[in-house]
Amino acid sequence: MNVKNNFRWLILFLIPPIVLGAFSLVSWYMLAGGVIRNPMRIEYVIPSGASQRIASGEVLPTIPAKAVFVAGDTLVFRNEDQADHRVGPFWIPSGSTLTIPLERASSISYLCTVHPSGTIDLDVRPQNSAWLMLIPTLGLGIPLGGVLTVIVRVVSKLEG
Repeated sequence: MNVKNNFRWLILFLIPPIVLGAFSLVSWYMLAGGVIRNPMRIEYVIPSGASQRIASGEVLPTIPAKAVFVAGDTLVFRNEDQADHRVGPFWIPSGSTLTIPLERASSISYLCTVHPSGTIDLDVRPQNSAWLMLIPTLGLGIPLGGVLTVIVRVVSKLEG
């Protein structure tokens, strides 16, 4: 019977810190923008015939109207269309490639001839790391879970 109570107490002691730790991780991940990855090269291709498709109101599935990046990413537009295109202040002649280094966090809305709406939104977020998420989890989530477990234990003893 004593082993069963000890096991029950151990479970009651471990579950709240684990749940609060997980909650802390998820909260930190969402508040930090949810971008935890290394910078990379992202390439969008403007396909042949794109200008006619855009003129008819068709959205090109290869290029999103809104995109999220990490500071340090390199954004590349490759124009395979017969027409020239514009992305913000950049001109992309037919058959050429535009490379845009995204060096710092910012939200940019560019005029863009690649979308029927005429704009493209780029959200560049700071690069976060798993260690940055673990600090508040280990420092706050797990200890808070332990404190709440002790409070629940004390209150349950007082009621019993």
